[in-house]
Amino acid sequence: MRSWRPLTWVIVIVQVLFLVWVIAAANSGAHACTDSEYSDACVTSAAIGTMIGLAFILFLWALIDVILGVTWMVTNKNRGRYDAPPTGV
Repeated sequence: MRSWRPLTWVIVIVQVLFLVWVIAAANSGAHACTDSEYSDACVTSAAIGTMIGLAFILFLWALIDVILGVTWMVTNKNRGRYDAPPTGV
């Protein structure tokens, strides 16, 4: 079994942190409103704000994943490559 390199652990930790951030952001909008005459407007605006925030987090997550993925591929260039055997000619 191959050992994981430090960059692989960084990538896993970043993924877990983003997942926790998305879950926390999704749950944050529901608690913003109290009972008032504008309760429906408050709930609607909280839902819209939550979705805008989630879209930003997901965009940032995808951007960071691309950067980390390219960095991982460049730094692990010798892993998993197939070298053809000599032809004997």
